[in-house]
Amino acid sequence: MRSILSSKRQLCDITKTGLLIFCLLLVAQGCSSTKEDELPAKIQPPERQDLLDVGALSSIASDFSAPLNEAEALLKASNEEQSGNLEKALYAYIQALDFNALNAETFYQIGRIHMIRGNPEIAYKAYNEALILDPNLMMAHADLGVISLDKRQYREARSHLENAIELDQQRLALVESSETMGKFLIPNRESPARVYNAIAILEDVENNHQQARDYFKLILELEPHSSILITNLGYSYYLTGELTMAEKYLRKAIQEDANFDRAWTNLGLVYVRKGLYKRALATFEQTMSPADALNDLGYFLMLEGKYEQAIDLFQRAIDTSPSYFEQAQKNLRRARAEISDELQHAGY
Repeated sequence: MRSILSSKRQLCDITKTGLLIFCLLLVAQGCSSTKEDELPAKIQPPERQDLLDVGALSSIASDFSAPLNEAEALLKASNEEQSGNLEKALYAYIQALDFNALNAETFYQIGRIHMIRGNPEIAYKAYNEALILDPNLMMAHADLGVISLDKRQYREARSHLENAIELDQQRLALVESSETMGKFLIPNRESPARVYNAIAILEDVENNHQQARDYFKLILELEPHSSILITNLGYSYYLTGELTMAEKYLRKAIQEDANFDRAWTNLGLVYVRKGLYKRALATFEQTMSPADALNDLGYFLMLEGKYEQAIDLFQRAIDTSPSYFEQAQKNLRRARAEISDELQHAGY
């Protein structure tokens, strides 16, 4: 009887132990399942690898969680950019395309970040895809126009810049407080100022100087203290030999920003054209060493055919420089060669 009871107790103990182990296994499995569910999804490389660059890939760490939808990817991109993480922002924007490859604004943002990162070729591609999806995306036209101008693709630059301005003018027409200047509405803070500046530069390049000045003056209504715009306007007058107006605006640019080198250099060119060489030299010296200033002044005089004066300046530049001044030596040889050629043509 005792042996039977003992056997029953042993069986009961074994059963309890088995149940306990089984329960523990279930709990462990439940915990394991929960942990797996909580793990972030593994990052899958986005489909548009062609819109990435090496720098963006190298900085993506394992803690960069994969987005669940387009909205989450775009929010991640915005937050990363605000934190200064352009590589991660770019990656997140490209991830957003996996959810919606028809969002023109996303392509624009990808192009914009590539421009900041110094990748104009990829930016060019992204902007064009944006315009295929939305031909009226003003900022894509704006940036493509600037890129094309920088590449000296003037016809394409004009097309995009004029499209951007037309779209901006249409937007301004809906703003009750818009004022006019000539045939244009005056840009406001939402206008792409660089577009008006870029098309003005293009007009100067193509010798449409009055149109250039109209654009410069138009955008100066928005940014009246911009030393860059004022300098560009002054240089436009220099190009047509209107030296008094050129000097006026270049002096004004220097008043706005005394450290803006291009304003000083262009003012020096005005003085060269006026024949005020000492003043030109002093102006050049505001942004460069005395030796460089002498060399540059000599170079500009050489371009104007004043070879004797140029040779004197090159020699002074060489004497002033504490080390071998290769460029001044080259310019000196060139000026002497030009004089020799002139003498030969004159029959000497």
